[in-house]
Formats: sequence, structure tokens, C-alpha cells
Amino acid sequence: MPNSDGTPAAAASDWQQGYGFQFWMSRHGFRGDGAYGQFCVVLPEHDVVIAMTAATEQLQDLLNLMWQHLLPAFGPEPLPDHDKADTALRERLDALALPPLASAPGLRADRDTWSGTAFTPAGGECAEQRTLTTVRLTADPAAPGWTLGLDERGSSLALAFDDAGWTVTDAPVPTAVTAAWTDPATFTADVAFLETPHRLHLTCSLTSRTFTAHWRTRPLTRGSLRAYRAPQS
Repeated sequence: MPNSDGTPAAAASDWQQGYGFQFWMSRHGFRGDGAYGQFCVVLPEHDVVIAMTAATEQLQDLLNLMWQHLLPAFGPEPLPDHDKADTALRERLDALALPPLASAPGLRADRDTWSGTAFTPAGGECAEQRTLTTVRLTADPAAPGWTLGLDERGSSLALAFDDAGWTVTDAPVPTAVTAAWTDPATFTADVAFLETPHRLHLTCSLTSRTFTAHWRTRPLTRGSLRAYRAPQS
């Protein structure tokens, strides 16, 4: 069914080219899409399907890049041999990584000062994740690592981390944590919920004993942190 508003901007929007049951017409081909950049783009004229996942709210930007960089490469004949370019692309893809947080140069947290500290929401309530009531830090007495505790009403998560990069915890919710101290009184952490597009950024102040939280991509529904995982059979 047509859904364009007839404006010049509509011609450049992949959301105003027409809509059918769970599928959108695009400026090129058609697609199924989901929140945060989950795309299945079909280009029948090129015998091409592009499937991708992402963690962004800028969905049109992703499609614009697709039309700018991928579409011109599709044609009726096989591409000429590009061994050098293909090797460079493989090496670049193999090296892709999400950079961990980094502490200020030369700064190492005082374990005696930070271990056992508890932080409550700045302003009295965590607006971005209302179930989150307390953030706790505990140093591992037998190893260099730490535990990040996220207390909610009626439950809590205990997530390991260290200063070596991302630390993965499989249960009860698959997560990866990276953390750093930006100054002697400020701790930051990113908690990536691995089966979702969501990442929670935390900042804790030793001075005020409070924390703030910010979702990199805001979840469509707000529930317990334990709910941010793939559905269980």
C-alpha cells in the first residue's frame, strides 16, 4: 500500500516507498526490518539478499550506506578478481573489535577505598532503568579482578570484570563488561547484554556515592535487567 506523503523528503526515505504485511518497499528492492537495525534486504533484480544486525536508532543512515557502497558493486557479471582487496577486507573484518573503556593514564584504583562501596541513583531514582536501585563494587581478594553488583527490586546481578578488556559472564544473563576509572573518584562501566542490541553505561561517583545510568540504545520495553536476553524455550 502507498504510504508516501508526497514531499521531496519522502523520495529519499526508505519508510515512504510503500508497505505490505511486515515488509517494506525500499528505494531498491524490499526488506523486513526490526528495531535497532535488524535488516533483511532483498534485491531481486540483482539476486542479492543482505542480512544484518546492528545496535543503532539511525536506521535510515544504515540503508543510505548500503545504497552508497554496496549497491554499485552489484551487476549481472561476476566481479573481476580482486585478491589483494579481498585479503585486505578479510584482515580488516578479522580485526574488528569493540574497544574497551580505558582508565586515565597511570591511574590505578585504590582497591581498599573502592571495594565494598555502594552507590544509589543520583536524584533518588534511576530514570533510565527504574528497577536499578544500587550499584556495588567488590574487589576479588584472591585475584586482580572485581565484581560489579547491580541490585534491583528483588534480584541482583554479579558481573565480573578486570582491566584487561571485556569480561563475559554467561549466567544468569549473557553479558560482557568493561570498566575504567576516569579519575580517582569516578568509575565507569559498560554492560553489554549480548543477546540484545542494548548496552548500559554506568558512572559512579565516590564523592557523592551516587550513580547515573544511560542506555546506548533504549529498550522498547522496560523491565528487569534479567529480562534482557533471548527468549527461553
